[in-house]
Amino acid sequence: MSYTNRLRSLHLDSLACRRTIADLVMCYKILNNYVSLDSGKFFTCSTGCRTRGNTMKLKKFHTLSARDGHFFSNRVVNVWNSFPDSVILSPTVTSFKHKLQTLDLGLSSV
Repeated sequence: MSYTNRLRSLHLDSLACRRTIADLVMCYKILNNYVSLDSGKFFTCSTGCRTRGNTMKLKKFHTLSARDGHFFSNRVVNVWNSFPDSVILSPTVTSFKHKLQTLDLGLSSV
């Protein structure tokens, strides 16, 4: 069986989709102090007044190498900033995960 057919028969998302969801959950935990990490070391909140997206927009760091561009704090920013406030301001990790399952992340889930 091909990879796509196996995922479909097992009712699983692709590895890329599962990794992105795990990154987003960790981002939520860091920003809401569920883990003992300083969020300032990973993320900088955007100060721009844009009407689209959410109120907790993150700023992407400028990088000089492709390696640094794929670091956790840079790769999660675009997806995070595309979420509405109803997802970002979830009161618990469980509710955040549940709301993630209802969204189309634009990834190749099968």
